[in-house]
Amino acid sequence: MFSTQWSVHELAKRQFLFKLNANGPAFSMLIVLQIIATVFLGGASTSTSDYGSEPFSLSYTTVSNDGQVGLTLFWALIVGFLLTSAAQRNESFVFVTNRLTFQLANFYFFCTAALLGGVTTVMLGSVMKIITLAGGHAVIETAGLFSAPLEFFLQIFVMASYTLLLMLVGYTLGTFVQYSRIFIMLFALMWIGFMQFSFFMLGTDTDSLLQFYYAEPSVWLFALKVLLSAAALFGISFWVTNRLEVRNP
Repeated sequence: MFSTQWSVHELAKRQFLFKLNANGPAFSMLIVLQIIATVFLGGASTSTSDYGSEPFSLSYTTVSNDGQVGLTLFWALIVGFLLTSAAQRNESFVFVTNRLTFQLANFYFFCTAALLGGVTTVMLGSVMKIITLAGGHAVIETAGLFSAPLEFFLQIFVMASYTLLLMLVGYTLGTFVQYSRIFIMLFALMWIGFMQFSFFMLGTDTDSLLQFYYAEPSVWLFALKVLLSAAALFGISFWVTNRLEVRNP
């Protein structure tokens, strides 16, 4: 008779692989949302201007994947929130597990999903360029994998970082809601108050929280901010989850 002792990492990895299989529809939904954004929100805008004493027409087309970015971030927030449901927590009982391995498996899942979201969103920028070329437009200046590989991978890193942060925000909010339904009303009031404040204070520094990440010129400081923010959000959610009852619905 003998026994096998599993490490924390091995247990978390097995739960992570299980979550990948169980949450396959979430990745399918990401692809569907990005296709919808490409078809309906990925249009190009054209502008015409006249210059000089003998006017001549100059038309230029701007192509953007802002629609794909917005829907990917929305998807990240929803997926992070849904992963706190009671059904997701009860799935862990099919494993020899504890709160630590459960949370680590969730974090591995978030990192994988964020990387997928970052890669597909940036790659859709290339798809938009192909669509623009097919429409008879000439792409004069563009940055891609072969022309600017460093910038290309930097875009993937930044998009994956934003996706991971939004997932952890949704996950943290979801853990509070699972702890007590009172937080639903509290978060709703906070959101309404923030929107009202932003509306009446339009043009001020109310977007300083977004600028804290978006306006950071140094990639290393940006990475540090993302790392510290992710650690703080994960720590808060871990602290709240540890106070939930075993099968609290």
